Amino acid sequence: MINPQEWLRTRKNLLEQVKTQVELRVGRPPWALRQYAKNLDNEFRGPWKPSRHGELAKALRRAKIVLSGDFHAYSQSQRAHYRILRDFVPDRRVNLVMECLPKSRDREIRAYLNGKMSETRFLKAIGWDRIWGFPFEHYRPLMALARYRGYSVYGLNSGGGDSLKRRDREMAREIERIQDEDPEALTYVIVGEWHLARQHLPGQLRRRFKSPEDLLVLFQDIESLYFRLARSRKEGSVEYMKGGGNRFCVMVSPPWMKWQSYLMYLEQVYDHELGEIRAIDYSDHVASLVEWIAEDMKLNVSRSRIQVYCPDSKTSLSRVKLTLPRRFNRILTYHLEHDLSFFLPEKDWLYLSRPTINHASALAGYFIHGQLSSRKRTLWDLPRDFIPLVWTEAMGFFFSKWINPKRKAESWESMRLRLQASHPKDKGRAALLIALDQRLSEVVWLQTGRIRKSRLKVRDSGAWIEASRMVGNLLGERMYEGVRARRISLKRLHEALMADVESEGFANFYREWIRELEVRRKS
Repeated sequence: MINPQEWLRTRKNLLEQVKTQVELRVGRPPWALRQYAKNLDNEFRGPWKPSRHGELAKALRRAKIVLSGDFHAYSQSQRAHYRILRDFVPDRRVNLVMECLPKSRDREIRAYLNGKMSETRFLKAIGWDRIWGFPFEHYRPLMALARYRGYSVYGLNSGGGDSLKRRDREMAREIERIQDEDPEALTYVIVGEWHLARQHLPGQLRRRFKSPEDLLVLFQDIESLYFRLARSRKEGSVEYMKGGGNRFCVMVSPPWMKWQSYLMYLEQVYDHELGEIRAIDYSDHVASLVEWIAEDMKLNVSRSRIQVYCPDSKTSLSRVKLTLPRRFNRILTYHLEHDLSFFLPEKDWLYLSRPTINHASALAGYFIHGQLSSRKRTLWDLPRDFIPLVWTEAMGFFFSKWINPKRKAESWESMRLRLQASHPKDKGRAALLIALDQRLSEVVWLQTGRIRKSRLKVRDSGAWIEASRMVGNLLGERMYEGVRARRISLKRLHEALMADVESEGFANFYREWIRELEVRRKS
């Protein structure tokens, strides 16, 4: 079994390793920034307790100003702002104030929101690359939500040349001005997390309010709070924590996720500054995840042959295409068009469709499983390879969840909606039909011990790929829960990883594992 203390220690080590790599690239922060970071750390030494959705919703309804912490390089941080605005304040007028946008550019912002200025012209007009530089696509959903709901959007960035204390004072004056002009609206401010210590921006604003409920401070993924939850094995189930003084923390993902995202962003910036025209090589990032997982789970895996390819390398894609049999060209095209990462065991090549930690950690999982199972070929001979492909997808999701415990498999309803959007012709019915048929076969096996023969006649290879991901992700989540709850030992997991997915008897092995997971879940 996994020792809980060792589990915590390895994750703290992972966080420190990633932060060290970031520091090697950007240098040690100046004293003023280190002091700001220290002040923020002090915010979480007092009592913080798990909170419920309703408690945060009530606080948002009562607040006049919300200060919401942002980790600029991590897209999930911006998605958290989006979800809060979308789900918690659907019927309220909102002034959206963003540090990523410059002050005094209200005219350009309105023109963009009203559709009178293209995104390219807008970003050039406000000097996005100069004043901010982090990917605009992270913030695009927020701008789209503002356009859809009629939010007023304001910039808060004055260029960053002043001291942090002066910037806090200037930002506070701008926030107060916006609030005074529309006192009935919610002023929702998205700003760097270091500004949120009580003696920083909140301290500048609180003196104008009589009630502490008027100002709400939202943090994200605070390290000390995450590890406090992890000690009691609640890090995957608690979404919100509450401290004193109308302060909440949204637990989006483990803290190393945002730092790893920052590290990958720095790699892109470094190559751009060097004038590189080649595709960015993420091999080291995936290899480091493989190494960490292998050490954490006591696995004997070699990372020496890892080679990661990305969408922006035409040469790499042609090499990938030459590696595969011609009959797989259509499936390869499907993966490329639908933003799916994959592993080719023939060459130990990995294709990273999107530079995110979830994609990279799933790739690391595919690679580890491929090595331990001695898999020699790509499982795209469908539907014959369907069950082995479900199993490999389960392993990829399992390891991505090992890196990011907050990751969740899609529900059947969310799968249906996603497939409707991405497959307008049949609205994803074929993929859903295959996935539900497989799940029915598993239920029949669990309840009666009878092997149900499927009568499906689906020729669309893309539908089989989607169905394998649906069923595999749900299976990978159940496996993670079993291991994390210590119902499944590491030794038993190792046996599962080494099973030969290409053998004739693999379907029997798969069914027995489905039964074992169910029995252990109920025990």
